[in-house]
Amino acid sequence: MIKIKSASSFSLVVLTATTSLVQAAAIDNLRAHRAVYDLAMMESSDRSGITGMNGRIVYEMKGSVCEGFAVRFRFLTNVQTSRKGFTTDQRSTTYESGDGLDFNFVTQSYLNGQLEQEVRGTADRSGPSVNVSLSKPEKQEVKLDQGIFMTQHIASIIESAKSKETIFSATVFDGSDKGDELVDTTAIIGKMKTGVSDLKGEPKDVIEAFEREEGWPVSVSYFSTSESANAGERLPIYQVSFLLQESGVSRDLVMRYDDYSLRGALKKVEFLPSKPCKP
Repeated sequence: MIKIKSASSFSLVVLTATTSLVQAAAIDNLRAHRAVYDLAMMESSDRSGITGMNGRIVYEMKGSVCEGFAVRFRFLTNVQTSRKGFTTDQRSTTYESGDGLDFNFVTQSYLNGQLEQEVRGTADRSGPSVNVSLSKPEKQEVKLDQGIFMTQHIASIIESAKSKETIFSATVFDGSDKGDELVDTTAIIGKMKTGVSDLKGEPKDVIEAFEREEGWPVSVSYFSTSESANAGERLPIYQVSFLLQESGVSRDLVMRYDDYSLRGALKKVEFLPSKPCKP
């Protein structure tokens, strides 16, 4: 059976370091929004067995520093092989406190409409570790090394970009896969751009939504933190490239896995209301 790799960590880049006053400025600039991306296959290897793939990502982020950040993410794909086709549907719902210290998560993976895996839990950053409490698929307590959660990650990338830094590395927990591991990330940040209007597949209203907003081309590589995965040469699990807007919206996605790659065009973006912080 061909396995479509988990894409839950995409939400890391459409939404590392510790909480600081420097990051607070970038977090304050994140805008609640709903974004829809159409996916198309760029390439696949013979080993993958995939002859065609398309799909859609729907990403919604609500909240603020005062309320915390609630994220809903859905990644649907239609996959064709030489023998048959199938559909995958990956869903995640997360909540991160505004101070970046507490995190709740639910991830579900469906194959042809049937639930294959569900992971539920909470995590907190207390002291020098990330402490995870899982309730599904079975109760489990896991103590991990130091890391940060998703909103802190994107705020740190944006702040690094504003400071004209070209590389940003961090260890992140996002509750994906089995919900019991961290991932190491390295972001390569390009030069700032304003009013980018030549991205393939974007409608006019999407382009106009960012005509006065700064953005940066970013490529993020994700690495396993397990000892077995790092026994030899360290290679990324996958890579995601995109144009990261100052508001936290990602455009022009390219997701590269071992055996195939996908491109995502931002087809719709809607900015949502959020409650202002009380003085």
